[in-house]
Amino acid sequence: MRRLVMAALALGLGPASAHDFWTNGEAVPAWVKSACCGPQDVHRLKAGAVHVRADGYHIDGLQTVIPVERVLPSPDGQYWGFWDPAYEPEPIIFYFFAPLEGS
Repeated sequence: MRRLVMAALALGLGPASAHDFWTNGEAVPAWVKSACCGPQDVHRLKAGAVHVRADGYHIDGLQTVIPVERVLPSPDGQYWGFWDPAYEPEPIIFYFFAPLEGS
């Protein structure tokens, strides 16, 4: 749970987040929360390290490409990526937030 709270705070989210309940309204079990997006998985990226190309977003040092349709709008105008660094340079990107166009 602490990991989830740290990740939520890093994004400026309030005490209740999307990780508290499944889409059917049932509570997410504590064991699921403890395995999801810990502090080691949160990456605040410098704008110069992120490149938008025809096939999606590229992050310096990673081979994984994030398709444009999987990118979420960043509430704070910064780039944020969530992945397990143990799987670099080809991690599965759990979430990727990018500034809105023109911000």
